[in-house]
Amino acid sequence: MDNKNLILAFALSMAVLFGWSWMFPPQQPTPQQLEQTQLDTVNNATNGVAAMQAAPVTHMGERKATDSIPQTVHAESIQTFGNDVLELTINAKGWVTDAVLLNYQVSLDNPEKIKPLTSGELHEAYINSGVVGQNLAEPFKLTSLEEKNHQTLASFEAKLSDGYVWQRTYTLEQGSYLVNVVDRIVGGAGLKLYRQVVEKNPLAESMDTYNEHIGPIGYFDGKLFEVSYDDLDESGAKKLAALGGWTGMMTRYFISSIYGANQDESYRYYYQGDGRSYQAGMINDGVVEQGDMVFDNNMYIGPKSVPTLEKLGVGLERSVDFGWFTVIAEPLHQVMLWLNQYVSNYGVIIVLMVIALKIILFMPTQSGYRSMASMRKLQPEMVKLKDRYGDDRAKMGQEVMALYKKNKVNPLGGCLPILIQMPIFFALYKVLLISIEMRQAPFYGWIEDMSVQDPFFVLPILMGISMYVQMQLNPQPTDPIQAKVMQFLPIMMTALFLFFPAGLVLYWVVNNILSIIQQRLVMKSMNVD
Repeated sequence: MDNKNLILAFALSMAVLFGWSWMFPPQQPTPQQLEQTQLDTVNNATNGVAAMQAAPVTHMGERKATDSIPQTVHAESIQTFGNDVLELTINAKGWVTDAVLLNYQVSLDNPEKIKPLTSGELHEAYINSGVVGQNLAEPFKLTSLEEKNHQTLASFEAKLSDGYVWQRTYTLEQGSYLVNVVDRIVGGAGLKLYRQVVEKNPLAESMDTYNEHIGPIGYFDGKLFEVSYDDLDESGAKKLAALGGWTGMMTRYFISSIYGANQDESYRYYYQGDGRSYQAGMINDGVVEQGDMVFDNNMYIGPKSVPTLEKLGVGLERSVDFGWFTVIAEPLHQVMLWLNQYVSNYGVIIVLMVIALKIILFMPTQSGYRSMASMRKLQPEMVKLKDRYGDDRAKMGQEVMALYKKNKVNPLGGCLPILIQMPIFFALYKVLLISIEMRQAPFYGWIEDMSVQDPFFVLPILMGISMYVQMQLNPQPTDPIQAKVMQFLPIMMTALFLFFPAGLVLYWVVNNILSIIQQRLVMKSMNVD
C-alpha cells in the first residue's frame, strides 16, 4: 500500500508538472468581462475612422497615406539615441523600430545584445502610434537631441494631413529602461492618440509553450490579462477600458509595454491578431492645454526584473507571473533576492534554501520517515502475509491494514515527505524558469547558466543515483509488479530531469542527500536495518 501510494505520488506530480498548463490554462478575460468594459468605437463622423481602424498594422489593412512616406516598418531610420542601458531607433513615421538592451546578451556563447524591438527580419516587433482620423503629411524630423542632468531628451516634429503640427519628446533617465513620451498636437483639441506594440510572425517556440505565458499581456483594474496568439487568431480582437493599467508584449525574460503616465485616467485598450501580426494597443484621450492636445505616455522596454518593475508603481511586476503556485513562488523568489545581497552565487543560494526548507519542514518529514521506518520494520510480517494469502488481493489488503492498525502505523504517512515537497518543487520550478535573475547565472565548474539544462547531465545522473539510494531505505514492495516499477522509477525520473533547469536539479539533488541523511538517522534511532 505504501509503495503504491509513493508511485502514485510521483506519477501524479510529474503529470501535474507537464500537464498543469493544459489542465488549467491561463485565465482569459471572459466574454462578460469584455462586454462589461467594451471599448466604445470613436464616431466616424467626428474622427474620420473607428478607433480600431485607427490602429494601422501590416496585414490588418493600413490607412492610405496622403503622401509618399513608406508604409512599412523598414522606413528609413532617422535617429538612434538612448542612455547607458537602452538604445532606441526611431524612423520617419515616428515608430520605435528597434530597441537594444546594452547590458544583456543573447547567450553566453553569443555576445549579440538582446533586441526586444527589431525590424528588417521575418520576426519583427516595434511600437507605433498615430492620431485617430489623421495621416502624416510630413514625416518626423529631429528638432533637438541633448543630454543633460543625467537625461537624454530627443524632440521630433511632423505634420498631419489637416495641417496640425505634431510635436514629440522622448525622455530617458540614465540607468533606466523607462521612456517617457509626450505628444503635443498643436491646435488639435479633441483629437485622440493611439499607441500599440506590434509583433509580426512570432517565433514558433513562442506559439507553443506549456509552462509560461509569452505574447500579448496587460494589467487592468488589478487583474492580469494574458491573451494567447491562438485566442486572437480565433476572436480577431479583444477590447476593454480601465482606469490606469498597462499593455504590451512579453517573452520569458523581457517585456515591451506601454501605459499612460497618469494612472488616474481611463484608457481604452485593444488586442488584435490575424495569424501573422498581433497588436497590443491603447487609445489615449489626452488633455487640452491652450487649444493643444497633449498625451503623456510611458514605454518600458527592458528586463522583467521584479525590483525594477515595482519601482514604476503601475503593477508591471505582475508580468512575472508564477501561476498557480504564486503563494509559494513569490516568497521563494523574494528570499532568493534577499540572499543575493550577501551571497553572489545563485547555486549556493539554492543550497541554502534547501537547508532552510528542510529545517522548516523537519517535523512533518520526520513523522513521515518514522512511518516509513515502522513499515520497513514490519516487512517480514508483510512477506509472511504475502506467502499465506497469495493472489487473494482482497484478503491480503484486509490483513495488511489490520497489521498496520495493530502496530499503529499510518500507511499514508510514508508519502508525506514527498507530497509536502511537491508544491515547493513546482513553485521553485516556475521561479527558476521565468526569473531573469537566474538567466545566465553561473554555479561552479561546468554549470555556467542555472536557468538551462546541465550541459553534461551530471546533476540529473546524481539526482537519479540519490533517488535510488533513498528508495532502498524505504519499505520494499511485496507485489512483484510494484517492485519492478519502483526499480524503473529512478531511471524514468532521471530521463525527465535531463532537460530541467540546472538550478532545479541542484535543488532536488541536495534535497535528496539531506533526506537520505535524515531518514538514515531515523532508522538508526528506531533500530531498523
